[in-house]
Amino acid sequence: MARDAVAEVRERTDIVDLISAYAPLKRAGRSYKGLCPFHQEKTPSFVVFPDSQNFHCFGCGKGGDAFTFYMGVEHVEFREALTELARRAGVELSSVPTVAPEIDAHRNRLIELNELAASFYANLLLNGASGAAGREVVARRGISPEMIARFGLGFAPDAWDALLRFLSERGIDPALGREAGLLQARDGGGYYDRFRHRLLFPIRTREGRTVGFGARALGDAQPKYLNSPQSVIFDKSGLVYALDVAKDAIRSTDQVVLVEGYMDAITAHQFGYTNVVAAMGTAVTEAQIGLVKRLSRHIVLALDADSAGQMATLRSLEALPAALDSEAIPVVAASAGRGPTPQTMIAWERRLNAEIAIVRLPEGKDPDELIRLAPDRWPEVVAAAQPFLDFFIAGVTSGIDPGNARAKADAVKRVAPVLRNVGDRVVQAHYSGVLARRLQLPEATVFAEVRRGAQRTAVGASPNPWPPPSTGIPTRAAHEHHLVALLLRYRATCAAVLAAVLPDDLHDARNRELLAALQDSRIPLELDAEAIVAGLDDSVADHAERLLDSLDQTPAQYPGQTEHDARMALGRLRKERYEALLRGLQQQIGAAQEAGDAAELTDLARQLATLVARQADFQPPLSPYFRDSRDGAAAGR
Repeated sequence: MARDAVAEVRERTDIVDLISAYAPLKRAGRSYKGLCPFHQEKTPSFVVFPDSQNFHCFGCGKGGDAFTFYMGVEHVEFREALTELARRAGVELSSVPTVAPEIDAHRNRLIELNELAASFYANLLLNGASGAAGREVVARRGISPEMIARFGLGFAPDAWDALLRFLSERGIDPALGREAGLLQARDGGGYYDRFRHRLLFPIRTREGRTVGFGARALGDAQPKYLNSPQSVIFDKSGLVYALDVAKDAIRSTDQVVLVEGYMDAITAHQFGYTNVVAAMGTAVTEAQIGLVKRLSRHIVLALDADSAGQMATLRSLEALPAALDSEAIPVVAASAGRGPTPQTMIAWERRLNAEIAIVRLPEGKDPDELIRLAPDRWPEVVAAAQPFLDFFIAGVTSGIDPGNARAKADAVKRVAPVLRNVGDRVVQAHYSGVLARRLQLPEATVFAEVRRGAQRTAVGASPNPWPPPSTGIPTRAAHEHHLVALLLRYRATCAAVLAAVLPDDLHDARNRELLAALQDSRIPLELDAEAIVAGLDDSVADHAERLLDSLDQTPAQYPGQTEHDARMALGRLRKERYEALLRGLQQQIGAAQEAGDAAELTDLARQLATLVARQADFQPPLSPYFRDSRDGAAAGR
């Protein structure tokens, strides 16, 4: 990745445009205002400052830059935010393959054809004479008109060329229709409709673009379900059905329930359970988990209860932990016979930032049937979901003969990698004991197998020079970088300042990630900066090394001077932040006065009074030296 890629993405990203896609904004003087997307509020207190390219909510206190906003609203890590914002800004990252414009335009054309076909099929289901059979099916299945519209259901008539004629009348090349997955080529030449006499379920991306279809046969035709073919726009394993209509509910409930079929998801939504999506098959893929985990880290699987479905669920669970987000957990790896020292290297383990549970459905039942029979019981069924490790271990060890040593060994080898990916030592020890008891093996033997290769020791990273900031860098950014550099290099010396820094004191998302690592009480204060940096994400580690190299350009200081320097940098940051917020409110007040908006003026006056009352919150902590001197002087009086 180019050294200035992050800065270039930030420069090319207009924060007003970015945030407007998530929350409507209204101009208020030189700033913009709207309802906060991070908490529920009726009166707008969320302000965006175009000049500084930052935002702040006077209600919940959240603030930061474009990266901070995207990470918060999409629930992603810095690397994902950088990749997506770079794509939107047209900035090339060396680790991200680029797509030629003509290829992207062609993909968009194929998607447009699928969306045109979806409109054609939906119209036939609702109004066409040839759609009567489809209307009978949806009526028999109890699908409401609202759900038909929400999910864009359609019907393909029992004809070989209905869609072909529709496309041809609009001058569309049948070869393009075939590439879009809508038509098939005849052996003797020509084309015919891929979907015939089937109820159609448009399959859409998270953004709502139709990229393919799932089609259910009305009679005895085989296969019962037919999907669009694999193509440049359709990959069944990388799509989640109903995610486009469920994403808001998933965010608000902070839970996502994955079911197996289209009808399972539709029925759940019809009865008000709108955080349900479908994996479109018995096996949940890593790509599908990657899509839903961005919206919620609380994932519930409610798949088929038959034996084939259970086996597919077990296969899914083996890949699940590796697909989920995890955090780096520091574990001091002391040398043999010695305790931790400042030179001790640090081992980083991964700990899942997610909860995964499995719903045990009654044999022969699926969510569609369960919800229709007793809609009010569905929350109880989901709440009773079993932790995935209990389900997985029970499934792997089921039916193993206690006298079969090879089967026991295979079971341990199958479970061990899953527990390693979980990372948490306490969880590993607990489930090693569960597995050992089920297999009648010594716990120590099982735990040793689980721990084998579980740790990844961080080694010193190669130097990554970062020249000192130029005079063109905004003052606030320079102060922020300098403060974080001091806290990273002199963590023990600046411990008092480090404890006082709040995430809202920093605007750069990378600096916030560094702050979280530095404030982690599990990392010894005397641990050197390079060992800490070695366990960070590459994009953040690269930034951290540049911060450290910037200090090489400054003269050496005594510890007291260094601590004072950090305290002063924090003070400047808070002073500038307070003044910027004050200026923003004053500008909005001026705009409201010009517009004669009395209600807005009242609200802004309330926010201004709150900010002034909190002025003390923007002061740095008093130095221990000056506090002791002041207390002594008071005692002398």
